[in-house]
Amino acid sequence: MLNTPRLILVSPDIIRAKVLFDYQHQNARHFAQAGGALPDSVTFCRQRLRTENKLWHNDRAYRFYGLMDGELILDVGLSNVIRGAFQAAHLGYKIAEHHGGQGLMTEAVDSVIEHALGRLRLHRLMANYQPWNTASGRILKKLGFEEEGFAKNYLYIDGQWRDHILTAKTNTGFRFQQ
Repeated sequence: MLNTPRLILVSPDIIRAKVLFDYQHQNARHFAQAGGALPDSVTFCRQRLRTENKLWHNDRAYRFYGLMDGELILDVGLSNVIRGAFQAAHLGYKIAEHHGGQGLMTEAVDSVIEHALGRLRLHRLMANYQPWNTASGRILKKLGFEEEGFAKNYLYIDGQWRDHILTAKTNTGFRFQQ
């Protein structure tokens, strides 16, 4: 569990499947812009949470769910965790549409970054966003991510291939331990 001034970020084993299902469906149109399949049932959400929990315990991925006053309003994920010489992960996030523009995502992502580069001992985080999503670009820049490139037709989202701006942040204080 991670705490920020306004949020509590919890692991998948804390979230109930019905709560996740409602969060996804209440924001379906908003989330479609970022990709990913909409869950078709509470059972699907239950299985997804089990899978996320297993990945968490196997150091393969970490999904944090953001609660404000007990309401699920956002999620932040570290996926594709690679150890060995790379020590890196991809960072992704989304927020309920009616909570955007309040600085909550910056607050949540900052906390997850601190956890990833600290306790999880990752050296590099990569976060990619679509060029139209200037809000995401501002969050990443504010949190120290540097633009590294442009990927044409990078991800298949909402029925078409989408370009992405590639960014990354490295832990300059990282000391490799074998």
